[in-house]
Amino acid sequence: MMVSRLSRSYSSSSSSSSRVLAATRLLLQSSSRTLLHRSTAYDVASRHYSYSSNNNNDSDEQRPRTALVLGSSGATGSAIARYLSRDLGMQVLGADVMELPSDFTLDWELDDFISLPSQAGLADLTVRLGRGVDLYLQQQQQKHGGRSSGGLDAIVCASGGWAADPPALLSAEPTDKELEDAATEYAETVSRMMRMNLDPVVAAGYVAQNYMADEGLMVVIGATAALGPTPGMMGYGLSKQAAHQFVHTLGASTGKSVGTKSERKVARKVRRNLAALDSMTVLGILPTAIDTPSNRKAMPTADVNEWIKPADIAKEIGVWIETPPLRPHSGSLVKVRPQRDEAGAVFELVR
Repeated sequence: MMVSRLSRSYSSSSSSSSRVLAATRLLLQSSSRTLLHRSTAYDVASRHYSYSSNNNNDSDEQRPRTALVLGSSGATGSAIARYLSRDLGMQVLGADVMELPSDFTLDWELDDFISLPSQAGLADLTVRLGRGVDLYLQQQQQKHGGRSSGGLDAIVCASGGWAADPPALLSAEPTDKELEDAATEYAETVSRMMRMNLDPVVAAGYVAQNYMADEGLMVVIGATAALGPTPGMMGYGLSKQAAHQFVHTLGASTGKSVGTKSERKVARKVRRNLAALDSMTVLGILPTAIDTPSNRKAMPTADVNEWIKPADIAKEIGVWIETPPLRPHSGSLVKVRPQRDEAGAVFELVR
């Protein structure tokens, strides 16, 4: 199946529900030719968007939808933000530790931006992000004459980074100072990976639970490598695996999850005071290497044809935003790899 040169394969031999979802998507795809096209361009020029929330009594009013993109100043995050803004006509609120470079904004711009602290702990990061989102939504409410802004329709967490394990001690009889420095570097490497790859996901999850609109979508950019052991990059693997676990857990707390009877029972209790979880979908996209300037610089001899283009990730997220029935069940991890012998990417449900 091809949608905008993207092939998706959500079936899984370990999940009968995934086979049902795959069949449903085939039916939806055959009946949705006016919405999704086989060409690379989306027909959005004449399309209007509406968004609602549990507290919005103006659901009939047509308004642009809103997305929050964490890591919006990076190559992947900016590509996603650009696509949501230019191709889907969404309002995009960016969030990052640095401003978007000027050469990334030649033909578009963010609707607003939240400056995040670079060295803050998880609590400070969550407070800063939550306050920024709350302020933005209040401003939108005032802009629309006091009517509810409807909340966020999508949250994409594209923040992250990579670091290898620090080198081992080479001295057979290290000094106390060498031992102390080695232990400190080891611990700080792991802590830095957690701060870069997990903390933004947790903060975004808090915002999703409190500010998401109906049928909202939260997407976390994970890593295929973290599906297994990651020798040589302990901190990176730990942080990405923890991010995957967060997707599983928050996804299982939503009304869109497919879990055991006992899991669904607990999830209903969680949702009693978090109405946004009722219709939210939480998903993880797990690429291999992404084709970014920094990766090209770090790996100059690599075959970039084996890398994932940020635009392909952005387009798949766009499909999930525009057509909720095409989403995998909440809490899923979706691996992405290049499409062999042609442009585009393949998205496969892994768990």
